[in-house]
Amino acid sequence: MQKSKQFTKPNYMNRLSSCIRYFYGRRMKVILCLMIVIFILFHIFQTGLFLIQHFTENENRNNMIELDINIWQGLNNDQSRKTIPRYIHQIWISSINNEEMYDKFRIASNACINLHSNYNYTLWTHEKILIWLKNHYSWFLPVYQSYQYDMQRIDAMKYLLLFHFGGIYIDLDIKCKVQDLITAMLPLNKRDNEPDIIFHMGTEGIAANTDIIATKKFHPFFKLAVNQLKSANRWFYLYHLTIILSAGPTFLYGIYRQYPFKNDFYFIPNNFLYGKLIDGVGGGTWYGKDSFVLIYFMENKFCLNFFIFILISILFFCIYIFTKKSILRRF
Repeated sequence: MQKSKQFTKPNYMNRLSSCIRYFYGRRMKVILCLMIVIFILFHIFQTGLFLIQHFTENENRNNMIELDINIWQGLNNDQSRKTIPRYIHQIWISSINNEEMYDKFRIASNACINLHSNYNYTLWTHEKILIWLKNHYSWFLPVYQSYQYDMQRIDAMKYLLLFHFGGIYIDLDIKCKVQDLITAMLPLNKRDNEPDIIFHMGTEGIAANTDIIATKKFHPFFKLAVNQLKSANRWFYLYHLTIILSAGPTFLYGIYRQYPFKNDFYFIPNNFLYGKLIDGVGGGTWYGKDSFVLIYFMENKFCLNFFIFILISILFFCIYIFTKKSILRRF
């Protein structure tokens, strides 16, 4: 009898401790899962809030932009208000792989240089940019270095260089076909008093193309863009979305949506720009695997809607299964 009690008590305690460990471990898993879900939802909420603010005008911000416009117009002399500086900017950054510029880009770049002998020209490399930022915009250097991808650095520097120098930015995959591209892009009635910014829109008005942009020096639009690069430097769940939303064409379209003075822009028609003034030599070198999937869905709205429907159906099915199992455990 005594022997039986000695074995029964430890056995009972082992079972009790096993139950405690089981329920404690289960509770910890539930708490951990809840924390992960809350974190994800909070991140999605923050991202959504940022995007809403980024694509809408704000009265206080409009007042500051109007003030900047008045100061900018007061500082510029008559000549600088009338013309865009004849200065071509191009950027080649390969900070990770340290690659040489592709031959097709070099050929296209030389074509632009040869047709614009009266323009100043700079090919901005990673090393040149680091030195220039240290001397002129040291506060932006940590932002530049914190970007995960070189394409983000290229896009961000487009706006900063155009703000500081003015002129025209041209992607390296663009080959010029005419002399004095800035003048050629404008109709005759806009050549004596050139618009502040020359732009062309991307597909379906959801992006501002950044392959060619021309602007006057120190323009408040690009000041607004530069000021918001730091807050936009975040992860947007996919490589392609991170590129276009953190500093790329969709980011710039958001700046355009915020900017209240739309008359400052001249939009050159894409069908006039491509083929007549410039040629493409093969872009999209920064595209990732997700880029082609996203582009496919953007071009095929039915497939996009069907994919969203499937995702929502799977989500509700998972919630139903989880709820059903929880109810069965109670009984």
